[in-house]
Amino acid sequence: MRFLSHFSMAVALATAGTIAVTALPQDAHAAKKKKDKGGGVEISKEVRPKVAEIQAAMATDTPATAKPLVEALLAENLAPDDRFVAGQLAIQLGGALKDTSLQEKGILASLDSGKTAAEQLPAFNFFAGNFAYGAERWADAAKYFQAAYDLGYRANNIEPLLAETYFKRNMPVEGLAKWDQIISNANATGTKAPESWYRLARDRSLATKDKNLYATWAAKWAGAYPSGDSWGDAIAASRWTAQADSIQNLEVLRFMKATDSLKTTRDYKEFAEEAQRKNLFGEVAAVLNDGKQKGVISADSPLIAEVLVPAERQLSSDRASLPSQPSGVSGSGSSSVMMNFADVWLGYKDYDKAVAFYEAGLAKPGADINRGYIGIGTAQAYAGNMTAAKQAFDKVSGERAPLAAMWETWIDQQSAPAPAPAPEAAATDAEPAS
Repeated sequence: MRFLSHFSMAVALATAGTIAVTALPQDAHAAKKKKDKGGGVEISKEVRPKVAEIQAAMATDTPATAKPLVEALLAENLAPDDRFVAGQLAIQLGGALKDTSLQEKGILASLDSGKTAAEQLPAFNFFAGNFAYGAERWADAAKYFQAAYDLGYRANNIEPLLAETYFKRNMPVEGLAKWDQIISNANATGTKAPESWYRLARDRSLATKDKNLYATWAAKWAGAYPSGDSWGDAIAASRWTAQADSIQNLEVLRFMKATDSLKTTRDYKEFAEEAQRKNLFGEVAAVLNDGKQKGVISADSPLIAEVLVPAERQLSSDRASLPSQPSGVSGSGSSSVMMNFADVWLGYKDYDKAVAFYEAGLAKPGADINRGYIGIGTAQAYAGNMTAAKQAFDKVSGERAPLAAMWETWIDQQSAPAPAPAPEAAATDAEPAS
């Protein structure tokens, strides 16, 4: 267990989102009678001898004898200054005795007094929230953590602790809204929120079994920290929420290829077989050879003999049979025919021809507008023409809109400078094991 600084207190989020309180405030300042212009606390005449008795007991070899005296003082109806002093004594004695209950009473008395110094309020609210969390008083924990957070406290993983108080109360929507606020606040400072926060929110959204929430947070993760894993997760979430046909599935697989999200033999097999069903021999060969080059597909995989070799035998004759421009299509050529030719040219990496055929398909009666613009955007993105690709994706609506949005996010990531991420050390403890 790694201990964090600040009044020797550490709070860690352990596996499965469980909070572990591992250390407590040991060195809170004793109350002092101040007479400067800034004011301070003034112990009343009635309480002064009780404080002296407590301090004398604390100074002996048996400081535990001071505990009933402190508790008796805390139970009285005290003026604010006296309550603050009593709270400080409870904090000190609780630290010496390792008595967390007494420390909590001291923290709460100090806060309740209204006399806690402004510079101590953030930490004291955090401590109060931590005590409440350890006692599973989730609403109290949320109240004090929020107060500390609003006062600028950012130590000891307060962000995941605050969000977790909502999930502990079976309030996942509110918890995810809190994560959204916390992450937005962090990003607004110019220091990027840690990746572990996105993963934690994604995990919490997945646990709700709400497909749309999961898709939203998976996309947020990929948008902030693009990788094959994060994009693969976002794509999986998108596919989970959509009822895609075979053509749409192939479009998604093409995006997976662009984002390096094809990770397993199964991924490559799905892509190759989907393309094979449409006689897209160039695309079959390209994706399987890519899988071989990356070491995902072994040389003795059945995919080589059963799918790749037959496809490669068709390449020369298939390509020679293709019209090189839409005007070369025999007959009038329907919209779907034009777009099918566009898919073939896309597989052969002749992106200009692919775009020309998609555009020709869009000009035909009854055109599937969204299929055409997804195709144009994909071809332009593959060709590196990102501005043209975004212009095409902007025109996509309906069931394909989430895929178009992911493409646009990915395109933006290709040129955007990466903001400095927050140090992961403080967030690591807040990440549940998966």
